[in-house]
Amino acid sequence: MLSRELKIGIIGGVISSVLVIIFIQPLLGFIWSAVLAFGESVQAGYVDGIYRNAAVGERNMVGHLSLLGVTFLLTFVPLLLLLPGMEKRGAGTRLPFPLIRILLAAVSVLIPPLFLVAASLLIGVSEINASFSQRLTVLTPTMNDQEVKEWRARWAKMQSQKDYRELVEAMERRANELRIELPKIRTP
Repeated sequence: MLSRELKIGIIGGVISSVLVIIFIQPLLGFIWSAVLAFGESVQAGYVDGIYRNAAVGERNMVGHLSLLGVTFLLTFVPLLLLLPGMEKRGAGTRLPFPLIRILLAAVSVLIPPLFLVAASLLIGVSEINASFSQRLTVLTPTMNDQEVKEWRARWAKMQSQKDYRELVEAMERRANELRIELPKIRTP
């Protein structure tokens, strides 16, 4: 026969499994669904932001990215270089060392992901701007000035990826009417 402790262990395991199945698993499922819904909305906003920024028009994206990198270097590197010298001087300095360490840690953790997000936004905007300009340039010799202005106006009114897709489809239809082969679409 089974010992009393073993029976108690088995019964305890069954009870804890039932509690997990009844209470904790639905709670975790709800939390996971909420996380997925939030992530999808953040991703949709991020993608729509790329297209909304592209509608603004041609900009110097490399310059923006370079400025972002220089800003990062001018804020992060001096802290990194000054910290060892401040520690050697000892308690006579005015700045509290723990605060500087916390700031340095925060900057080193937050800046690289923010830099990557900004870089991907800038590159995405640059790619779809270049794609639209290239495709419109191919169509321009076969259209009148008014139609070209209308295409540019539609581009300037673009607010989302859906608007971009509709514009691209309309441009494809127009190219087919004019029997012109457009360059492949570049995506972010």
